[in-house]
Amino acid sequence: MHEQAAAEYLAECFWPGVKESDLRALDERVTASVASLAQDGGEVRYLGSLLMREDEVVLCRFEGPEASVRRVAEHAEIPFERILEASSSPWTGNQREEIER
Repeated sequence: MHEQAAAEYLAECFWPGVKESDLRALDERVTASVASLAQDGGEVRYLGSLLMREDEVVLCRFEGPEASVRRVAEHAEIPFERILEASSSPWTGNQREEIER
């Protein structure tokens, strides 16, 4: 049987003046929100956030159903503009070693 990968989503935030301390506080709120949803039977996994300082943009990565991701983002007060479905390539380790084989 082939197991289907969980859907990935990004909460895209345009966040003027964002600082590292804002991200730490955001991560704490999201962690609490995911735990709260899990108690209600929801399944969302928070994969962390990425800050692009120059653009004042934060991307928060999630796995799970879109409606649940949105609920977590709203409950955690993530200042998102939109929730986007995303995909990522798997990390294959040291690519130089792969090429030299």
